[in-house]
Amino acid sequence: MVCARWGHRFAVFGGYRFEHPRTEVSVEVAGWGYLWAGLFGAFYVWTKGCRPQFWKALAYNIGYAVLFVGAWGATSMPQVPVRMQALFLLALVPTLILVQANTMIGIIKEAYRRRGWMV
Repeated sequence: MVCARWGHRFAVFGGYRFEHPRTEVSVEVAGWGYLWAGLFGAFYVWTKGCRPQFWKALAYNIGYAVLFVGAWGATSMPQVPVRMQALFLLALVPTLILVQANTMIGIIKEAYRRRGWMV
């Protein structure tokens, strides 16, 4: 997906290809990778070969889960109409999946850059 903003074009879910400088081994993160990163979070980071970053990714996963449970609890109060709660949570779930996906891809990108891989 490409967006145009102020005359500049940029990819919203841009793919990344990481290449090892000596062995030319490559790892790709694109398209469906954002969905898997959003759904599985830290485990996706683990499968992409960033095992040292697993705990950092897991901390983000737990933080997003606490945020969701807190929002769910806050909207479960008797003063909040049921329909409003349902709409809020239906909007929150995809938003958290997108935010978590971008966070996990950022962790993967940072891990490969630290190891000297080319992006």
